[in-house]
Amino acid sequence: MRRGVATLAVAVTLAGCAPAGGQSPAADRSWTAVAPAPLPARHDALGVWDGRRFVVVGGSAERPCPPTASCAPVAGLTDGAAYDPADGTWRPIAAAPVPLGEGDQLVAAGGRVYALTPAAFLGYDGDRWTRLPPPPGTGLLLDAGGTPVVIAGTDEHGPAVDAAFDVATGAWRVLPDDPLGPSFDRTAVWTGDRLLLGAKDLVPDPGATKPSLLRLATLDAALTTWAAPTTTEILGGSVTTAGGTVVWTGTGSADGGRIGNWGRSYPEGGILAFGTGAWRPLPAAPRPAGPLPVDPPLSTGGRVTVGGHLLDPATGEWLRLPDPPGGRRFAATVVAGPDMVLLWGGTVEHDAEHNLGDGHLLRV
Repeated sequence: MRRGVATLAVAVTLAGCAPAGGQSPAADRSWTAVAPAPLPARHDALGVWDGRRFVVVGGSAERPCPPTASCAPVAGLTDGAAYDPADGTWRPIAAAPVPLGEGDQLVAAGGRVYALTPAAFLGYDGDRWTRLPPPPGTGLLLDAGGTPVVIAGTDEHGPAVDAAFDVATGAWRVLPDDPLGPSFDRTAVWTGDRLLLGAKDLVPDPGATKPSLLRLATLDAALTTWAAPTTTEILGGSVTTAGGTVVWTGTGSADGGRIGNWGRSYPEGGILAFGTGAWRPLPAAPRPAGPLPVDPPLSTGGRVTVGGHLLDPATGEWLRLPDPPGGRRFAATVVAGPDMVLLWGGTVEHDAEHNLGDGHLLRV
């Protein structure tokens, strides 16, 4: 998973329940061009908000792969730049010691930027990249209250190994086993004072006779003690947080099909108020789908991306977003700041032959 980086040309199945009284009115926002970056045009660059700037690094300058095609891996880049929205300027940053691009991850934690690839784990601060010890397993890299954590995606190939990186010692610490038991589709999110893990039971034929529903468990701020697990009535998937809520942003649903029907339809998404444990359904997203990524979802200004638009999970209010100038893009770098979104590079949907090197900012 790449935090804040996503392909924009996507198809979305819209479903869900609107809040009482119908769907909230949608408001429009517009994109503003940013200054030219000191980077050649490219696609699939990594991006992250480091607390002050948007950092963009890596990607590929080769011909992009169309969104419906299957292409061979392309050579990655190492150069990067940082955009400061306060003064509207870019500056080059030090080149990474290894190529970074599609499939790699970039996360900011504790005032430092971290990059994870299959071959390396890197730290970046003070305009310097440092090679760090690799984690003991693979998975999702995320910020857990200033601590980089890697959460394994599945127990299908053996017991999952989750680990936290100790910045002071430069070593990884394996986290205690979670109370969910063998599971798959494991993902996690930091809620502000604890780590929330979501997963589905690992059974021989998931979904064959009953739905594989999301189960949850929380790990305390010290990353040492798990609380008892809880069950849900959603299928789960992509997740993020905003405004004291945890939001699973999938807009589809499933009922098991004609053979092995589950007797009812279960939604992919839902909204959990973390302080009270109360659940609400996702409201139906505006149509047509918006230009922001479906996976991974973004969180900015107390809103989250659902169906390509921005939802306030506390009020159900939508911000309906227009396409960026020049049309929708795929393989672009899309990064959420505290109340803004940067879109840079990629390829225009109707012209898959050429990479782009321009960017736009959307303020929430």
